[in-house]
Amino acid sequence: MIILGINDGHQSSAALCIDGVLIAAIAEERFTRRKNEHGYPKNSIDACLKIAKIKSSDIDKIAVATKLLPPSYFLIRRDSDFSIKDFWKEQTEYWYPKIYKGEKPRYSEIFKEHLKDENFVYDKTLLTSDENSEEMQEARRTYIEKTLSVNRSNIKFKDHHEAHAWYGLAACPVDNNVKQLIFTADGFGDGCNASIWISKDNKLSKLNSTDQCHIGRMYRYTTLMLGMKPAEHEYKVMGLAPYANKNYSQRAYEIFAETLQVDGLDFNYKKRPKDNFFYFHEKLKSERFDAIAYGIQRRTEELLCQWINNGINQTNIKNLIFSGGVAQNIKANKCIWEMDNVNNLFVPPGPHDESLSIGAAFMEEAEHNSLKKPNERFKNAYLGTSYQSSEILPIIKEFSSKTGAKIEKYSKNRSSEILSSDNIVARFDGRMEFGARALGNRSILANPKNISVIQKINDTVKFRDFWMPFAPSILNEQFDTYMYNPKKLDSPYMMLAFDSKEKGKELISAALHPYDKTGRPHIVHKKTNQKYYDLISNFQEYSGTASLLNTSFNLHGEPVVESPQDALSAFSRCKLNNLIMDEWIISKT
Repeated sequence: MIILGINDGHQSSAALCIDGVLIAAIAEERFTRRKNEHGYPKNSIDACLKIAKIKSSDIDKIAVATKLLPPSYFLIRRDSDFSIKDFWKEQTEYWYPKIYKGEKPRYSEIFKEHLKDENFVYDKTLLTSDENSEEMQEARRTYIEKTLSVNRSNIKFKDHHEAHAWYGLAACPVDNNVKQLIFTADGFGDGCNASIWISKDNKLSKLNSTDQCHIGRMYRYTTLMLGMKPAEHEYKVMGLAPYANKNYSQRAYEIFAETLQVDGLDFNYKKRPKDNFFYFHEKLKSERFDAIAYGIQRRTEELLCQWINNGINQTNIKNLIFSGGVAQNIKANKCIWEMDNVNNLFVPPGPHDESLSIGAAFMEEAEHNSLKKPNERFKNAYLGTSYQSSEILPIIKEFSSKTGAKIEKYSKNRSSEILSSDNIVARFDGRMEFGARALGNRSILANPKNISVIQKINDTVKFRDFWMPFAPSILNEQFDTYMYNPKKLDSPYMMLAFDSKEKGKELISAALHPYDKTGRPHIVHKKTNQKYYDLISNFQEYSGTASLLNTSFNLHGEPVVESPQDALSAFSRCKLNNLIMDEWIISKT
């Protein structure tokens, strides 16, 4: 059976399963070059079909994530089109008059400059208003039926949070017969923002769901309050939080702590704000920026740990899966796995809405009882496009002829020699990773021992905020040398954080958080990515360190590179001097 999964909302994507195995999964932003791309993922669908070498007429079922999305959600693409200024405008000109003055401002009028016909591919004649989600579902179904030539009866819409849960379960390598407790949390989807599920033998049963878990929204609007872009820069707030002095951050924390509370498996309010932006903006306007970051991060960790602890106590299930946008909070994940009553925590790659297409596809697989065993259905995160040497070489030669760049044959020794000399190297090789975390194939790499590379990467390549940490790729066999891992958790996707040992502080310090020395490692297994594993192993021979500093291959504000052209464009627009591309090393003169 061939099942295509589609997420046509925020962070749009496509995924393809054949006979219970995930063959491909790609976010649309990689092709359009616009972060958090929104809408029908045509490029991703085409790429998935190309990878599988099939036509749309071969598809048996199409699973579409999120049942209810209003037309206005497609007419104006907030998260991909809006600037920080636009998000502030949304608060002051739409939400404030609506919530505090009882007015009825027209969203489409306020943001008429963002109304673009090309954004809306669906048939407007099927719609009577901008807010009718049921009509919009039929418009989505009709467009998919027409575009992919699939009978409309084979197009199924899937619940948002159940798709999050299924993605977590499908990607998890734990045996099917082991009971697991699955938690999802995000901003909102299909009338819900958090849920709890029990899995056993490839079946899910819902324990609880709620629309009162506003952790994601509190964090989102705190991000905006601090002058950063919501639904994109939350990781910057998380990275900033450890720098705050706890003595002068207490009041900021208390302001968050006196509102949202855990209530068993649900949430309620001790003091309910009228909204999640202006209330906190007014209360926190005299607090330092780092204190605010500390306050929201600490409260997020507390709420999640209390909620998850209650789920464990009620079910006595200690193997956990966490999915949804809030699961991207690496520091909170660390607090969760460190709890005494947690045996195992698994967080899949890209657990936010980007992965809904995968979750929806596996929901449909489950309905047909065609799921494979763990590690067969989801083998690794290298699920994207790849390019043949015969495609890449002409592009490299053309680039060299225009720029004078030097081309030499790739070798592990030459690459390790460049890296051990404290040069920064980009790497484009093999299949593109799924999710926001680069896992070696679309990465920028450096010597993790040399602290000076942090500023060098920030100033000349990534143009990112000085306080933000990078991450280490570490050989599986050497992980315990650098990091504390008492529960022997695997971290193949950079979704968990760990404390570093003294050896880690000595040899991979540049890849740790500069202040608290924690790390969100990418544990590299030979069977998963042998070529990248061999590069790190060879680097160890040169440097004595079984690790590389790893950050995504993109310039700040852009998606991770997808094609050879993207890679060379990014390479040419920054001060990177070396690029490993397939079987060649390209060096600027």
